[in-house]
Parts: sequence; C-alpha cells; structure tokens
Amino acid sequence: MQETIKNRTIFCKDNLDILEGINTETIDLVYLDPPFNKKKVFTAPIGTSAEGASFKDIFTEADLKEEWVQEIREDWPNVYELLNAVKNIEGRSSYNFCYLAYMAIRLIQCRRILKNTGSFYYHCDPTMSHYIKLLLDCIFGEKKFKNEIVWHYETGGIPIKDFSRKHDYILRYSKGKEYIFNSKDILEERSEEVLRRIATGNETATRSKGQYRHPSDVFKIPAINAMARERVGYPTQKPLALLERIIKASSNEGDVVLDPFCGCATTCVAAERLSRRWIGIDISVKAYELVQERISNMYEIRQGKLEEGELSKIYFSTTAPTRTDDGANAKDQKYVYIISHPQYEGEYKVGIASDVKSRLSSYQTSDPNRDYKLEYKQLTEHYRALERHIHNQFDSRQEWVRAEMQEIINAMKSYRP
Repeated sequence: MQETIKNRTIFCKDNLDILEGINTETIDLVYLDPPFNKKKVFTAPIGTSAEGASFKDIFTEADLKEEWVQEIREDWPNVYELLNAVKNIEGRSSYNFCYLAYMAIRLIQCRRILKNTGSFYYHCDPTMSHYIKLLLDCIFGEKKFKNEIVWHYETGGIPIKDFSRKHDYILRYSKGKEYIFNSKDILEERSEEVLRRIATGNETATRSKGQYRHPSDVFKIPAINAMARERVGYPTQKPLALLERIIKASSNEGDVVLDPFCGCATTCVAAERLSRRWIGIDISVKAYELVQERISNMYEIRQGKLEEGELSKIYFSTTAPTRTDDGANAKDQKYVYIISHPQYEGEYKVGIASDVKSRLSSYQTSDPNRDYKLEYKQLTEHYRALERHIHNQFDSRQEWVRAEMQEIINAMKSYRP
C-alpha cells in the first residue's frame, strides 16, 4: 500500500476521486457491493446503529459527467461500444445506460489498482447482472472471468405469481493468469447423507473421500435476520460470513483489501478479523462511525478486547490520496492520433488515446484486411482541445477529418492552447 494511505482508512468522498489517487497494482482484493440500479431509495430504520444512513439507487443523466464518457471513448473503445449499444436500444436517458456508464469509469480504475495476482468480486442481483457481466468482460477480459457465484439464502418475500427470489450473484474475475485462491481455507463440510454414502462404500461418493469437499460456486450462507447480533440496521447489509469466505479465498494475511462502496463496512470488519489490511470508501460518514462501533464490539480481536488506543488507529479522511508511482502523471497526457485507411482517400481518423497501439488494434479487428495505418501521433496535456481544434478547422464527420494529411499534421504541430 502506498505510504500516503494508512492501513484501516475510511475515505468519505466520491470513490472515483479516491480510486484515481491510488497507485497502480497495489491492491490484492477488491470487493464491491454497489447500488444495483433497483430504482429505489434505501434508508436505515430509526433506532438502529445505522440510523441516518441512506443511499439512492436511481441513476439518471444528472449522475454522469460528460468527461467520463469521453475518457471511456478515448481509452476503452470496446466499453464505449457496449454503452452505445445500450443507449441505442433504450435512449441516452435510460437508467441502464446511466448506471453502466457511472460504474464503468470506476471499474476501470479498480482494474488498474489491482495487483496482477489480485482478484475482483462484484456483488449484484438479476436486476443488472447480465449487463455487468458484459461490462466486466470488456474491462478485465472474457478469459479472466472465473466464477458466477450464487449466494443462496432463505430470507425474502413470497410472491403470489412468481418463484421466490433467494439468491444474489457475485461475479469473480482475476487480473492476471496467476492469482491467489486458497481453496483449503474454505473447504465445505459434506452433508450427513453424503458421508453415509461414503461410509457404505458407494462408488460415486468415494471419488473424493473425507468430511470436507472442494468449495463450490454456491454459497449457502444465511442472510442477516432481525435478531442477528451483527445486524446494525444498514440497508442491504451483508453477513460477515459471506465476506470472510471471499477474503479467505482470494487473499492472504497482510494483504490489502479494498471496498469502494463499503456502506456499513462489513468488508472492513471481515478483513480486520482475518488480519488483512483494508481501505473502505463511502460517500457517507456513517461508514466510519459504523466501522468504529463494529470493531469495538468484536470479541475475537485481541483475545476478547481492544488494545488501548486501538480505535484511534482507524483513520478517517475526506481528502483523496495522491499517486506516487511511475504512472502518476499518465492521466495528464494523451495522444491525438491520425489513422488512415486506403478505402477512405483524403479522409483520416483523428481521435484521442492513451495507448495508440491498442486503439489501432481495435480498428484492425473490424477490418478483414487490417489496412488501418497510424500516420501520426502527438502527446499533449491539451488533447481534448487539440482534437476539437482539428475537427473544427477541417470538414469532419464523427472521427473522420477530410483534408490533406500534411495539413492536419501542420495544424496539430502549430496548435497553441
């Protein structure tokens, strides 16, 4: 973890600001339980520890910044195409488009800060899981998808004309090919029926003998009921057992766990119990108050009591960290490029990208003859102004500019903001 971020820190701020300030490849495990786009407002009951906590699960154009969409267009064309597809089907004001764009810019940062050995868990439900899976495939890569975990619970309503919904999804991805997975730490106990069949020598049951079996992608963990000791009244609170299972599976003691939507800080508490370092982010100060309360009530910590001054070691900040790694200034400069194609004589693509090679490759994939060619690129911190200048100076349509290539290059070289 970078020196500017202390272990056991709760940030109270828009998580995008915090994520952008974290050094690249410094986090071992990211778990997030963000709003599900259920078009509701959730509020904690009066009289509970979480009283005063509230969050809006409704996404509109007001929740978006145009610069986010532009950054996605420039650096993640596959994500941009997915967002465009949703927008074209449902319209720009679509709740789904707004939610996905809001999440995409944050998920891109989550991937950047994750170590190559790290893992990523996205908690969702059938409201958006199908869209989120496509979005994460674009960001992490389809081959980095590892599991669609089903969290099965018994609580919930009983609809008259539908099956009862008794599960959430947790989408699990790795950053690289080599990633942490401690299966032996989360072995599942076999049922009495299976153990009986093993004891009687049933062949189908003896393929893997023993009281425990390899963990499956169905987590049968009870949801928090009204009488549960860990209940704080926070809307959408998840059980500690669920987070402990995830943290045990995909991190080791001393590793850094991050939750960018930490809410009532269950991830932080679970990480503390398991001797991991942690960072929590939430827009509400209630997350800091709750993590203090919950950790102070943890009898398991320090043999049943907190050490003197222990709570003072839980840090609170409303200031985003500052990147100190080699790529700290990477966001400040991007390339404005000129790309040609022989089919479009006298026309050139003029756009923005932080990785021009990747952008060229994305164009080539749509061209059977791979005839797109990079003609020129110019690195500048004024990339948006320069691109706009070129498109305004010459006849243009979308990314295409009609002019002599040398004229475009000269205009780029001579541009002064």
